[in-house]
Amino acid sequence: MQRKNIIAMLTGSLLLSAYAHAAPAPVQLSLPGVNFPANDEVKGARFSFLYGRTKNVTGLDIPILSLSDIDNFTGVQFAPFLGVGYVRNQFKGVGIGLVNWHDGHDLGANIGLVNVTRNVQGLNLGAVNISRDQSLVDLGFVNYAPKTTFQLGLVNATQNLQGIQIGLVNYAANGVLPVMPIVNFNKSF
Repeated sequence: MQRKNIIAMLTGSLLLSAYAHAAPAPVQLSLPGVNFPANDEVKGARFSFLYGRTKNVTGLDIPILSLSDIDNFTGVQFAPFLGVGYVRNQFKGVGIGLVNWHDGHDLGANIGLVNVTRNVQGLNLGAVNISRDQSLVDLGFVNYAPKTTFQLGLVNATQNLQGIQIGLVNYAANGVLPVMPIVNFNKSF
């Protein structure tokens, strides 16, 4: 009888610990090399100090003196304390910080001193906006995207302008003229 009780308790404990580990964490603290709790998914709030790596976060991410490294993010990434928000794959929401570094697809807004992105369906607002693929709207002092729809800044540059550039110097390989002061637009605009 005791043996059955012990086996039942061990089995129950094992099942509960597996479920607890599989459920998303409501709050996580990330430090270099360790997450508390040790979980790959957060639905709630995540704080990182110095460096933090997590696969999926939905909610709020706050890097403090940190590089916050996430595969997929949905929500608000708020990094005012010398933090960098790095998203490897998919970003949906608003990124506010000194540096927003997103390597995948963005849907939303990046507001920072420097925004380094790949594919943005939304807004980049920063002193320097650099997209490695395409962006919809760039507002900043210096804006670069291989393909873009709208840029407003002192210096704007693109290979493939789908709309209009407004700035002191505007370069668009497919513009009315490749380099135009004040305004440039696609030849077929």
